Amino acid sequence: MFKIKTYLTFYLTIISTFSFGQKIENWIAPTLDSTTVNVVNLEINTIQNSNYLQPFLEKLYRIKHGSSIEKAIIVHLGDSHIQADMMTAVIRSQFQNYFGDAGRGLIFPYQVAKSNAPSDVFSNSKNSWKSSRITKQDTLIPRGISGFGIQSQDKNPEFNIGLRFINEDRSCFDKVNLFYGNNTSEILIDYNENQRENVCLNESNDYTSINLKSLTSTFKITFPASDTINFYGVSVEKNNEKGLIYHSIGANGAKYSDYNKTSNFWKQLPKLKADCYVISLGTNEAQDQNLTPDIFLADVKKTVDLIKIATPNASIILVSPPISYYKKIKPNPILETMTQAIKDFCFQNNLCFWDLFNVSKGLEGASNWKSLQLLRPDLVHFSKDGYVLQGNLFLTAFSELWNKFLPTK
Repeated sequence: MFKIKTYLTFYLTIISTFSFGQKIENWIAPTLDSTTVNVVNLEINTIQNSNYLQPFLEKLYRIKHGSSIEKAIIVHLGDSHIQADMMTAVIRSQFQNYFGDAGRGLIFPYQVAKSNAPSDVFSNSKNSWKSSRITKQDTLIPRGISGFGIQSQDKNPEFNIGLRFINEDRSCFDKVNLFYGNNTSEILIDYNENQRENVCLNESNDYTSINLKSLTSTFKITFPASDTINFYGVSVEKNNEKGLIYHSIGANGAKYSDYNKTSNFWKQLPKLKADCYVISLGTNEAQDQNLTPDIFLADVKKTVDLIKIATPNASIILVSPPISYYKKIKPNPILETMTQAIKDFCFQNNLCFWDLFNVSKGLEGASNWKSLQLLRPDLVHFSKDGYVLQGNLFLTAFSELWNKFLPTK
């Protein structure tokens, strides 16, 4: 299996030219080896309809060149491809290398919920919990901002959650934004062995932001004197750092329709204050070979409409589903139709579009990804190298857009 060359990924080149007396800094795209280049079409690897990203680019520019502590927020919404955070971890890391690290963003106690977690997130609990995600038909356990929900089965429930050590900067935070059920009156946050925050809450609220006294990489959250607690996620951030927060929200098996029907998700989404959304859905819809573009786009439109209600000024990038096989038999032909439908919808509705399907050489390219073991044996999900490649392709497209934007400043 080939290895993507990471040592050239995202370094900063200072160009000795000036625009209105200001130095221009280019963002250098990832370098792919010759094997990788053969399975992708770099000529079409662009963010299409990108003029609708202008407000977001302007904010990134202020962060890159300004002195005030300002944060840009991206929310990447998806299915199992995103829950595992392999693709989005690559994107997050390189965005934060260039624009600054303002925190890891939204995480969830996946292990407590008995689900797979991103490699840098851990959680555990001595208590009993039940869990659910947005793809489950039951409605007894509410789901929220992470696409998941856990519900305590004991009194005084608690759990530990945090970030595995990556490096000293990337695994710490001093602000936690908590999403929980609105029957909670008190929360205890214990961290760094002997530090504690005791927060009394208005029971009508389902969100609170807590500033910690010092940086930490993990904490224990306790809900004292509580019988039943619902918990939906926590955004871990850095108070005094400018830069970018890249939230990844994914649930195994998720479709546009699953998010659309989860009212609690849309109630909580405005709290993330996103400047830009990246939507990577469609793989699970494509397993229905009778799906029509009209039915599919009705769900896409509803998602976009709900995003615009939650954050009216945010930019939106819709991503075509990646290549995959239908029942391991053949490259899934409906993906071609879905991709064209998403593209047309974007151009008709002032949205940006990234064509991952055709950048991966579409139906013809699927066999190449398979032969290089970029696809897992189920021929729907990808190997780690496959997800890293997808992340680097997005970075290549975005950095090209950014570098074209810079000379206009």
